Amino acid sequence: MTGKNAAGMKAVKEEAATASAAAQEATSPIREHGDEPMDSARKLEEEAQVGAETRLRREEEESARKKRKRDAADPAVIQRTEGASASASTAAAAAAATGQRSDDALPRCRCSLRLSLSPLQRLLDACRRVFDGSSTPPTSAIVPYIQGLMEKIGPHDVGLTQELNFFHKMNAAGRQNPPIITCKTIHDSSNFTIAVFFLPLRAVMPLHDHPGMTVFSKLLVGSAHVEAYDWVRPRVSGWGSARLAEKVLDHDVTEASKTWVLFPDSGGNMPRFAAGEETHCAFLDVLAPPYSSTEERDCTYYKDIPYKPCRCALKSGLLDDAQRHGRPLAWLEEVAEPDLRITNLPYQGPAVF
Repeated sequence: MTGKNAAGMKAVKEEAATASAAAQEATSPIREHGDEPMDSARKLEEEAQVGAETRLRREEEESARKKRKRDAADPAVIQRTEGASASASTAAAAAAATGQRSDDALPRCRCSLRLSLSPLQRLLDACRRVFDGSSTPPTSAIVPYIQGLMEKIGPHDVGLTQELNFFHKMNAAGRQNPPIITCKTIHDSSNFTIAVFFLPLRAVMPLHDHPGMTVFSKLLVGSAHVEAYDWVRPRVSGWGSARLAEKVLDHDVTEASKTWVLFPDSGGNMPRFAAGEETHCAFLDVLAPPYSSTEERDCTYYKDIPYKPCRCALKSGLLDDAQRHGRPLAWLEEVAEPDLRITNLPYQGPAVF
């Protein structure tokens, strides 16, 4: 094994150890569900690594096969190869005469291939392993595992540089009224979707839900204000389609903020995002499973109405329970899909496979 590949093997082992330690620390407060977070996270990391290395090995072998076929028909390449072979034979003979071992005789290690995987590729590989399309929330081991992978992704990892320059020009020219929200889908399947949403100055993603979905979100660029609601349970209905909800998130997020997660019934399943007055923002989202009309996971939009007591809420006694949480209450009423200017652009960032 060469010194470079030995360093690669060492780096891989150190990374795996770091990932396992992070998963153990992040999941320790939620062991009451009966999981074994540390063992599960270690298994997930090992499976993702094996799968990635297998794909890389196959691609490398296929690429080498095609190159050999091309080279076999190229006289110039044949001449260079023969010259290199002669030089190698001479070097090997000299090494044998002096009792030294040639580096070419050392076994090659493929572990260094693991180091070439981009953070985005590692996230994609992990999502393929852990998401099966179910509406059941992921286990307490999977959540910090995916969060940790998203923490390592920056704007350049998803090819945001050109988009940032574009929106800088648009903002300066004042040509976004109303603002255009851009979506770039990196991967889309029946089990999960990975996408980047770009909100220019003063753009707002209205209050909407994620039925039966778990969503991981990481702010990559700029800053934004996030508000999010969860339904009060058991259900408390008001007039018309209005339903009682409690606000669980109401804060600013920046590039330094950690990845947050919303679940089907908790964590702020109905969020609203607003870009800042002076800066745009971009989110990286993982939706598992994604929206699907055939699976009854359509997106519904709402407007929030300041809470006023109603007879049904007072009689149920649930109001007292909600207020004891110290969270503001509001009535959420369904509304028609807003007239948004959302543009879907092709993903042109670093390639993933």
